[in-house]
Amino acid sequence: MERPQDGRRSVSAARKSAGATDAPNWNALWAHLACEEWRRRGLSLAVVCPGSRSAPLAAAVAALRGVPTLIAHDERGGAFAALGAARATGRAALVVTTSGTAVANLLPAAVEASKTGTPLLLVTADRPPELHGCGANQCIRQQGIFGSFTAWTIDMPCAGPDVQLSWVLATAGEAWDRAHAPSHTAGPVHINWAFREPLAPVVEKWDRASLGEIERWTGGSAPWREPIAQESVEIVAAKVMEGARAFVGHAQYPVLCVGPLYSPGMRAVAQRVAAALGWPVLADIGSGLRGSRHGMQDSKHHQVNTLRHADLILLEPAAAPQVPDVVVRLGSLHSSRRVNEWISTSLARGARLMLVRSTTEPSDPDRAASAELVIDVRADGPAAKSDPAAVSAPAPSREISTAAWTAADDAVEAVLHAELDADDGAPLDEPSVARIVTEIVPRGCTLLLGNSMPVRDADMHAPWMVEGAHIAVSRGASGIDGMLATAVGHAKATGEPAVALLGDLTLLHDLSSLALASSCGVGVVIVVVNNDGGGIFHFLPLQNHPALLEPWSTAPQGADFAAAARIFGMSYAQPQQRGDLRSALTAALSQARDGCCSLIEVRTDRADNLAFHRMLQSKVIARLQACSERAKGGTP
Repeated sequence: MERPQDGRRSVSAARKSAGATDAPNWNALWAHLACEEWRRRGLSLAVVCPGSRSAPLAAAVAALRGVPTLIAHDERGGAFAALGAARATGRAALVVTTSGTAVANLLPAAVEASKTGTPLLLVTADRPPELHGCGANQCIRQQGIFGSFTAWTIDMPCAGPDVQLSWVLATAGEAWDRAHAPSHTAGPVHINWAFREPLAPVVEKWDRASLGEIERWTGGSAPWREPIAQESVEIVAAKVMEGARAFVGHAQYPVLCVGPLYSPGMRAVAQRVAAALGWPVLADIGSGLRGSRHGMQDSKHHQVNTLRHADLILLEPAAAPQVPDVVVRLGSLHSSRRVNEWISTSLARGARLMLVRSTTEPSDPDRAASAELVIDVRADGPAAKSDPAAVSAPAPSREISTAAWTAADDAVEAVLHAELDADDGAPLDEPSVARIVTEIVPRGCTLLLGNSMPVRDADMHAPWMVEGAHIAVSRGASGIDGMLATAVGHAKATGEPAVALLGDLTLLHDLSSLALASSCGVGVVIVVVNNDGGGIFHFLPLQNHPALLEPWSTAPQGADFAAAARIFGMSYAQPQQRGDLRSALTAALSQARDGCCSLIEVRTDRADNLAFHRMLQSKVIARLQACSERAKGGTP
């Protein structure tokens, strides 16, 4: 399929070998020093939003070698693309904007990055001091605009001979370090950079002898600041297991709850801890632990007792195994309200809670944790130096508890398989859409789940995923901002296709990112569940207040996504049956390997969706009750 190529051609044409001595003026030199230092530190993606004041930075990005780049017409989408790249790799991404309201558009992504400890470099061009407070065009107060949502901020002075070049390099390195480390204080960094004319690469005389003070940098390839090696994933995992063993003591019914995780390092730690402890694992769909039960093993082949359907198991309290006496929570709160409420109830009954986190905020709305372990996990740590300490064999009661959870999980899966998998000719419904998409996404591909219903449907109904497929969620602030752009960032940074499962309002909210997807050069498949509004509100107390529910909460939109696909040169399909969706998605993923983008629209009805969920859950409850009776020796 023919797709827009102009943006990528212009960037590729601009790329050439350029060094500090080639800089035409002071502005170009300083921009080159900062961007090159970030490249040497491992920059995962550079996003440029067009503008005049930021031209020196755009030119520096265009000359970078070995760094994926994007041109984003919408600053909000550009920032979320950078967020996706940083999460996919664990390394900061850069977004460059011009001055004025362009800067304000970065705030939603900064909020999400702050909540999840995602490293971002927000570099905003600004007018020089003499143009502030005088009514100059496109000039606002940009300093501190992101408030408490940044890990660090700095105002870069106008480039010139009065500041040592070593300061520029050291400041760029400091920005990188503040964005990354330690991980519980990581997040977005704001570099507000004032530029005087000339903004274009006009050749001016400047003293190249000043490069002598940074000769070791210009003459080599190492960063100005050599990063100190961090502890490996294996060593961090060993610390978590040691802490968990000490906390559990002689408890009989421990569970490990793993919420959404936002870096490769944290997911690797979670997998090792879950495998070695051998406890039941209530794994959120965003945890990265929902591969096949037999595939999720550590190097010593310890079994990961991951549950696919904890949310649905807890529909029937009698079917849930023994109330835990210890809960170890790794990462954020679950996407499932039922799981979170079950944990709260367990704590109220005397269970003890241990938190393991790598982000700023503890996940403890009950304020009940009696122990906390703050860990530092980064993507660039050294290789393992030793295996984690051996874990003693679980007590018999723990094995019984694990077996009970697994049996309940299998019972729920049997119902879902019968109701959602058996008939390819059945009309599409929202649970089957989530199930089909999560099952088909192949190895190496990223699946981003939109907030509201898609992430919840996937958390409830997804089967085991293909090993090596990656899940991405944005549960930090749980907004619907920039979801498609975040998927594009994942795709661009990894070079692998991405699938975005979104609701209709979520896609409308990020519609401008269709341009970003169609021009990024990596295949993106968009699956939009269009129920003409906010379907999640039918599952909330607002459903009992119809005058407020419609239209004030659901916000029907009547959008034609086929037209949107045509505008941006994407292939389009509107499957009606489950088998049609499987075929359309398989075809779209094949095209994505060639860099093509597709939009698949599934139309559903909100009222029918609520009724279908209730029917499905009633069958799950009946199956769990029957299993519970059999376990007690009774008659189903």
